[in-house]
Amino acid sequence: MNSILEFQNVKKIIEGKPILKNISFVVPKRKIVAFLGPNGAGKTTTLKIAAGLLEHESGQIIINENEKSLYKSTNPVMFIPDYPLLYEELTGFEYVEMMIDMFQIKKKNPYESLYRYDMDDELHKKVKDLSLGNKKKIALFTTLLSNPSLLLLDEFISGIDPINMKIIKAILLDYVNNGNAILLSTHQLEVAQHFCDTLILINNGEILEDNLSITLVTENHSTLEDYFISTLKTNGGK
Repeated sequence: MNSILEFQNVKKIIEGKPILKNISFVVPKRKIVAFLGPNGAGKTTTLKIAAGLLEHESGQIIINENEKSLYKSTNPVMFIPDYPLLYEELTGFEYVEMMIDMFQIKKKNPYESLYRYDMDDELHKKVKDLSLGNKKKIALFTTLLSNPSLLLLDEFISGIDPINMKIIKAILLDYVNNGNAILLSTHQLEVAQHFCDTLILINNGEILEDNLSITLVTENHSTLEDYFISTLKTNGGK
């Protein structure tokens, strides 16, 4: 399996409490992986460690089949939280310009794909006046400018209206079809069932399922939600 991200026995302790208990999993190329688990399971901690925002106590993290610093990678890993942290007093256009300069984007026309985001009338507004869906589209557009090989999305699809959801899903599907991958933390199991390829299930800092086909799940359970609930119950509430 060609993987973009691999955790091998990764352990994380915060204030003396084990948050991640020697977890191992793989995120393959060209896949959208649903990262599922109840609140407090360890999802956000895992994503932040993968993004280089948190240190881990032990274990290995493999990026593009090499153990190395994320910040030295030519195809970086990028993280977008549930509520993107943007400069609220800038207009959308000013924010995009700032990120192009920050990332030192050398593309001849970095705006060539912006039409897909359907934001022509929104970019002249201040970020603080935009809807959450449009803020997330700006965050996604500027993040993809750096050509990351892996997107880490923490509850990114929450709070998005159906029109913007359709736009974002189409962009993310094209992104993975170009050889990249997405690890998507979400509580929206119905969206994950129809949008993601495989799943990782975590609870109490332990991996219960790794790289499980969602098609296989729905062949044996009526819905992903049914699988999620029954698996947690089977594991004693883990």
